[in-house]
Amino acid sequence: MSPPVIPAVDRAFARRLAPGEALAADAERIARTCYQMAVRFHRGGKLIVFGNGGPATDAQHVVVEFVHPVIVGKRALPAISLTNDAATLTGIARADGFDEVFAAQLRLLAAPEDIALGLSADGRCANVRRGLAAARDLGLLTVGLLGGDGGDIARDEVADHVVIARSDDPCVVKEVHVTTYHILWELVHVFFEQPGLLGREAIR
Repeated sequence: MSPPVIPAVDRAFARRLAPGEALAADAERIARTCYQMAVRFHRGGKLIVFGNGGPATDAQHVVVEFVHPVIVGKRALPAISLTNDAATLTGIARADGFDEVFAAQLRLLAAPEDIALGLSADGRCANVRRGLAAARDLGLLTVGLLGGDGGDIARDEVADHVVIARSDDPCVVKEVHVTTYHILWELVHVFFEQPGLLGREAIR
């Protein structure tokens, strides 16, 4: 590795150090979120995920994780992304405005036992906020994976559970979010190994 490259690598690692340490400090918050998600899945709920721009692809990635078993023989969990269908997104945006693209879908697709997970790189996406608010009104468990300082979504406590990637760099935020939702997926299955913690019998 040539000398000019080494400082660039050092800077790249330095930008990720504080957000990574902040994520580790959120361990209890993340565990509580996973537990509540496991309870909802145990009761027959599904995961509904949404986000803008880069987080729109994260929404699709989250769904792929949850719908395939963590290991052979384990449960595949029901999950859908609201960012997959361009016709639906653009149709709602044309009729009701872009801010309604997730809330409108949630009102059609969600049930009270479900989980809504909204991703926003800065916590200031109006359509993610409106989606989380609509989901909460419908009785869903709401989870926000946010960046920066959490924006108005965190400040106004729109979601039941919030995990913030504490960086203004969208690349770093994405990396922390990818780490976080893999932890969510894995720890939900850990709680399934202790079904006595999850309340009434699962709906098959």
